[in-house]
Amino acid sequence: MHNQWSHLSSRNMPFRPHTRLTLITSHNSHQISTRSVWAHSLCQRTQAGHTNRWQLAGALGSDLLGQAQVRRAEEFGDKSANRKIKSADPMTLHWHEDATSCPQSPLPQLIHPLSAGRRTRLCKDVTWSSKPDTPEEQFNILSRRLTQNAKPDAVLECLGVRWELHCSVLSYSDILSKLYTNSKRQRDVQLQERAATSKHSKVNRTQCERGLVSRKWHLSGPLILRLPVKDASINKEALSFALRTLYDPEERPSEWGEAVLSTAALLGMSNLLEKCLKEMLANISSLTVCSFHRVSCKLKETVLQRACERWLELFLVTELSFHIQLRDLPFDLLLKTLLSPRLFTSNEYEVLRAVLCWLYLQLNPLRQTLPAHSTIITFFSKETAVFLEQPQGQKYVAIFQALRIHGITEWQHLQELQNIRVLPESWLLHILSNHYHTLYRGGDMVLTDFSKQAIRFGMMLDREQVCCTQTISIHGFYFLLQAAKMGESDTYSFSIERLKHWDPAVCQSSVVSRPYSVRSDRSVCYHITVQSFASGEWQEHSSGAVSQEFGLCKRRSRSTPFQIEGLSSPILVTFALAFPF
Repeated sequence: MHNQWSHLSSRNMPFRPHTRLTLITSHNSHQISTRSVWAHSLCQRTQAGHTNRWQLAGALGSDLLGQAQVRRAEEFGDKSANRKIKSADPMTLHWHEDATSCPQSPLPQLIHPLSAGRRTRLCKDVTWSSKPDTPEEQFNILSRRLTQNAKPDAVLECLGVRWELHCSVLSYSDILSKLYTNSKRQRDVQLQERAATSKHSKVNRTQCERGLVSRKWHLSGPLILRLPVKDASINKEALSFALRTLYDPEERPSEWGEAVLSTAALLGMSNLLEKCLKEMLANISSLTVCSFHRVSCKLKETVLQRACERWLELFLVTELSFHIQLRDLPFDLLLKTLLSPRLFTSNEYEVLRAVLCWLYLQLNPLRQTLPAHSTIITFFSKETAVFLEQPQGQKYVAIFQALRIHGITEWQHLQELQNIRVLPESWLLHILSNHYHTLYRGGDMVLTDFSKQAIRFGMMLDREQVCCTQTISIHGFYFLLQAAKMGESDTYSFSIERLKHWDPAVCQSSVVSRPYSVRSDRSVCYHITVQSFASGEWQEHSSGAVSQEFGLCKRRSRSTPFQIEGLSSPILVTFALAFPF
């Protein structure tokens, strides 16, 4: 092997007297020539599209400009129609050693990650999705389609938008019809005054002709109706929907709620108002009950207001207390619900938990999620002063006075009451002393008002349930609450049965941790309330206050069955019990 001068080196390097010449072997020369050919093939540029830039044949993964253009193209939308265009695939290329494609090339090659042997530029179809129409565009499209692009008779200026209306639909809105009539009367008066003025004035013929043309244009042009909006709940979406119902009564909004109801009341659309009320009555839930009650009070819709209050009596403890919307419940409405004799709860402790959760959300208004019960207990336990004795807690005293805390008899729950710094010590002392004296007297309770002092227990029957039972313990006495369906009919039977403390229905662990009374007879005053949904409303059935002696023998241990016909699920049953002297 002999050495020779490289033509490339001699051509590119100018001759200098003190420059050292470099010898390159023939093998290195062959590698450089191969590399030059391969690089030359990559530098060939092709045009992508008529207006796009020139691009390299093999797209680089570091082509930031090309990737930026692709991203901008994806963000740009065309609302006229869905179009399919060819766009460069922005998928990133990666380095790969491929000896077969260029065996003598020492440089790594760029290939597509999905196809190692393919250098061609991949393309894909990009479908542009049009943006949703604005509320005013939705109204214009519908009105022009149904009126066949007829000229508008009036233009409503409301919420910063001009809504083109026609006389044929204005009669469905009392307010719009009144505005149109008044505006037309004012324009007629102005035209008459202008005509009288031009008749007695000395003007030339050209000016008279111009006046006639002007009067003719004003007479045939659309009237301008201005409707101010002071209610913050009314938005463009609700107004657009209300105006669309003038042309198509089958239109439906994205959500029936305060905005639609307020808009219907503003425009005086009685049909839409009744339809909205009907939809809202059928969709009262934990997510909507607070907002529905607020708008019903604002618009004085007593039917919707009573329906929301009735729903709260049934589901405040069992449903709303497990949703963050509990924080939107007003103080007065909560107090009214707690004082209602139809309030449904599984036991008195659950009512206390719901009130503590509501109070925690009132004191922490920025919280967006429902807290765990342990978090609530920790929050109130770390306070050094009693909450209800502080100026901040004085306004909540009425809420806790409405609770039947004397009905909380489990020792774990009583210990929790002592740990949280909410109730005054005088309240706790009164509750614990009453429990002690009741146990000492064999279960006799000091009753002044049975309807407000009876201890409540509840159960719910679903469609699939035929029988439901619950074992309870009150001051050493055990009872079995029963609700059962009688055969295939829609008749249900409700009863109370006294249990011996060694009865199999009584959990043995409960007997160990709870007191039990050996008293043979126990005078009990009870009240059974059954609430079920039928004929589109909640119906209530009551047994009234019943007094009975419950003994340990089988003949005297069971109450008279309370039977009701025509019930449909869900069925909410409340047993209220008290032990008089």
